[in-house]
Amino acid sequence: MHARTLLLSDVTAEDEARWRGLAARAVEPNPFLDPAFLLTAARWFPATAGIRLVVVEDVDRMLALLPLSVEPRFQGLPLPYATTAGPFLSRRAPLCAPLVDDGSPVDALTALLRYLSERGTGLPGLVELTLLPGTGALHGAILEAARETRTPLLERYRFERASMRPVPEGSSWRDGLSTSRRKKLGRLARNVERELGAPLVAEDRGPDPRALEEFLDLEAAGWKGTTERGGALRVTPNGVEWFTEVADGFRERGLLRIFTLSVGEETLFMSVSLVCGRGVFALMDTYDERFARLSPGVVGRAAEVDHFLADPAGVDVFDQCMHPKHVESSALYPQRRAFVGLLLAPRGVVNRTLVRALPRAAAVRTTLRERLGRRSPGLEAA
Repeated sequence: MHARTLLLSDVTAEDEARWRGLAARAVEPNPFLDPAFLLTAARWFPATAGIRLVVVEDVDRMLALLPLSVEPRFQGLPLPYATTAGPFLSRRAPLCAPLVDDGSPVDALTALLRYLSERGTGLPGLVELTLLPGTGALHGAILEAARETRTPLLERYRFERASMRPVPEGSSWRDGLSTSRRKKLGRLARNVERELGAPLVAEDRGPDPRALEEFLDLEAAGWKGTTERGGALRVTPNGVEWFTEVADGFRERGLLRIFTLSVGEETLFMSVSLVCGRGVFALMDTYDERFARLSPGVVGRAAEVDHFLADPAGVDVFDQCMHPKHVESSALYPQRRAFVGLLLAPRGVVNRTLVRALPRAAAVRTTLRERLGRRSPGLEAA
């Protein structure tokens, strides 16, 4: 095993083939680090320019890949650090889990941390890993590799977001919802069929290149297409060009899903998802705003879960990739998955001291806030 660092612009055809193979067998699937997503972005977005890929390899395979961007100051301190939340990935990747070979994840991550502990890497000795699954094989392997290399590690945050998994045969994911919400979903679907005079039809149109054009048009026709801040691909500079390449790259491997919910001649809801391993990861969705009164977003997202969890090929996880701040939208999904952010110090006395001291500093701040909170109104006024 050996490790090295390379820029996206330095990736060769052989590197890309090895990278694609690693993405297919990664212990934690992550389509947002697939070369069809990230390497393609390097051709369209300047924000990718600073990304450095730390890779671990053996004779003929890539065993780990970690994208890092260097920032000059950590929490206002004059300490440079490397992070997975660089300018591009922080905006476009709802999952930043590194790709690690499922056959030897601890060995691969141990080699990666030992490499980051060397001075000649050109990377800082303080490393931030963001949006990692908070449980599972990858999380456990990172903790074990940190112990093996005596790398100080700190969990900086933990949260949960919607993420659906198959349920036992004979039951439904909807069983996890309240009775009132289940009834509401049924009522909304019936209202659509009654008002539009036809049954709801769900299908995956990922293999059809025309489906992406229809999605782009439907997205741009709504509020997302009004300004660049709306986020529609047609109003995002280079958005259509980049994502057409992404879609083509995933489609040619059978890994693109374009879910469509229609009623008669009307397309009510569409979504684009990417497949990696046995996971499906939602990327974007939209609906026909002419029918907003019928709640097409809610009806469409519920039908989408029905469709993907019933996939005969087998799906281990359908990650909605939805920020938990979207409370009302997240409430549709009864299952949750934990995500964490980790801070590691592979090298440097100051970095290692900082990682070990941060929990104590946080405890002191909490204590001070609590004491200030107990001060009387008279003291506050003084």
